[in-house]
Amino acid sequence: MRKVLAIALLITLTVACHKTVTAPVPGQLNTFDAYAYRVLFDSQAAINSFKASPSAQVPAVKTVLNQAISDYNIAEGAYQAWHATGGSGDTTTISNAISRVQADIAGIAAQGGR
Repeated sequence: MRKVLAIALLITLTVACHKTVTAPVPGQLNTFDAYAYRVLFDSQAAINSFKASPSAQVPAVKTVLNQAISDYNIAEGAYQAWHATGGSGDTTTISNAISRVQADIAGIAAQGGR
């Protein structure tokens, strides 16, 4: 009986204490700042990965990849300007730009980019 209670307690504590912990981004202003930074960082990694792949030379992939790079540069510039002002101002422009970059990256994969 003790063994059953101990196991039940262990399971309960394991489930109850489980939560996702996300490390803060050094210098983050707020949660949006951390979110935008992480998404842009991951987007840059994805773009660099696509650029290095042989499929980057396929015309359809190259077109979408170039659009992703252009949209990434716009999103990064908007984010950097917003961050430099201490996070003041509307975040809609950054959110929309990030959405375009994410759609572009999905488009690269849809065109056969690897």
